[in-house]
Order: sequence, then structure tokens, then C-alpha cells
Amino acid sequence: MPPIDFAAARAQLRLAAVLALAGFTPSSRRGLQLRGPCPVHRSTRPTSRSFAAHLGKNVWHCFACGAGGNVLDLWVALTGQPVYAAVLDLCARLGQNVPLLRPRRPRATEGRMPAP
Repeated sequence: MPPIDFAAARAQLRLAAVLALAGFTPSSRRGLQLRGPCPVHRSTRPTSRSFAAHLGKNVWHCFACGAGGNVLDLWVALTGQPVYAAVLDLCARLGQNVPLLRPRRPRATEGRMPAP
């Protein structure tokens, strides 16, 4: 399995797209901040405001169940997949390339014996 650049994935994947995949409908919106029923613990009241998402910061939190985090944390919570599989799945669903880590090039000093 090729190594995924998780920092690049978090920056590339947008919370708004994940919320759309989850079928999230906000009950209120103020600028880049959304409030509504929690898709993680599946709030039953459509007017619930327990779930808060900030689209600019790409973070979310539920005040009822205590879950929260970044865009990858949300997809993991919604799908129950390990984070590696969740990134592959999410990138495929959104038609985006999976950001991979580039192989490290050894430094000129690596591999040499230290001077006595």
C-alpha cells in the first residue's frame, strides 16, 4: 500500500463535500458556520443544532455526542472505516487523486559511518 500524505488529504478534501455526501441539511447557517442535526449519532430532530461545522476551517463538533475533528475524522465516523481506507474511499467518491507521500531521498550524510 502506498503511503498517503494525510496532511495533504485534510487540506485537499473539503468538509462541505463530505457533508453533502452524508446528506447533511443544516438547520441554520451563519457565514461559513453551519449548525444542524448530527450525522454521526444521527439526530432525529431536523431542527437540532447540536452539530457545528466550520467550512473555512474544515472542522466540526457535536455538542451532544462529543465527536469532532477534521474532514477525515468525520468520514471515518460516518463510515466506520480505518483512516487509510476512508481516504481512498472519499477521494474515489469525490473524483480526486489520493495525495501520496513522495519517497524520501537519502541525504548525502546518511549511510556513512561517523568520523572517529
